[in-house]
Amino acid sequence: MTQFPPAGAGVRLLRRVFLPVSLLTLAAAALYVPLPVFLETPRAPYPLAAAVEVGVPGAAEVNGDYLLTAVSLRRATIGDLAVRWIDDETRFLPVEAVLPPGVGDGDYFDGQREVFADSADVAAAVGLEEAGLDAIRGAGALVASVREGSPAEGRLREGDVVVAVDGAEVETAADLARLVRDTPPGGDLRLTVARDDRERTVTLTPRPLTGDAPQIGVGTDTVDLRIDLPVDVEVDGGRIGGPSAGLLIALTVLDRADDRDVAAGRTIAGTGALSVRGDVEPIGGLPLKVVSAARAGADVFLAPADQAADARGAVPAGSDMRVVSVATFDEAVAALAGEPA
Repeated sequence: MTQFPPAGAGVRLLRRVFLPVSLLTLAAAALYVPLPVFLETPRAPYPLAAAVEVGVPGAAEVNGDYLLTAVSLRRATIGDLAVRWIDDETRFLPVEAVLPPGVGDGDYFDGQREVFADSADVAAAVGLEEAGLDAIRGAGALVASVREGSPAEGRLREGDVVVAVDGAEVETAADLARLVRDTPPGGDLRLTVARDDRERTVTLTPRPLTGDAPQIGVGTDTVDLRIDLPVDVEVDGGRIGGPSAGLLIALTVLDRADDRDVAAGRTIAGTGALSVRGDVEPIGGLPLKVVSAARAGADVFLAPADQAADARGAVPAGSDMRVVSVATFDEAVAALAGEPA
């Protein structure tokens, strides 16, 4: 005779066994379900000396290294919230602070790697220019502003385009700045200036206005700016995205393409987006980058001038890593030249 379980026994068995298991399964899965929040954590610095190749015959090896600092960014889970909410080295960012409207995670990160590639080209051009190789082209230096009380006041005006200095062609704003900077003390410069569809000669005597270098007192931009690399530059950035490696890439390119020993045996870390004019621009994730650089044993950390105070405040206790504020690529090169080895 077959004996059947009492009515309702199957339901009770389901409640006792399968329902708890199901709840545990759902709870475990919830720990790994992405939330509308991003998790930002420090990432180990990336050595650039071996990751940057410059197609200059006899390109020098870097005496030291440059550390590309970055942060790791990924979707947070409930498990992350439970484990990391008291971690000082973790930041939780709302989705809208990271993703533009209508852009998915995959498209965003693909786009950031494209930004990295574009910024690496700009950085390569800036580094090669400093090494004496023409990599940035233009049709002259446009006068965007004239400083009151400067040598240019009353002689140059907004809209003028400087196309030559003492017969030397001026293609870019950087060309003009370099020619002015190299003027002997008390020496005159003959500027060929395009104004109202005519060229005229303007003679100025540069003098120090801020700092010790001679200046004429104009703010400039480059007309028809374009990048034209004269040699191949390859930058292996792995899966790093975004523009913030520009400053360190440019320094690595300069060190490899030029006779100068810029690193001088040091481990140099830093961050900063770099414009084609050589301006060092602010970036995100700065405190976490400072921490990872200090832990990696960096001697110097180059920080965008607008963020230098925050960078100094983020240096871990006991670290002797020095934070150097830089507003331009030229300032970074000059600062490193003055830093002891």
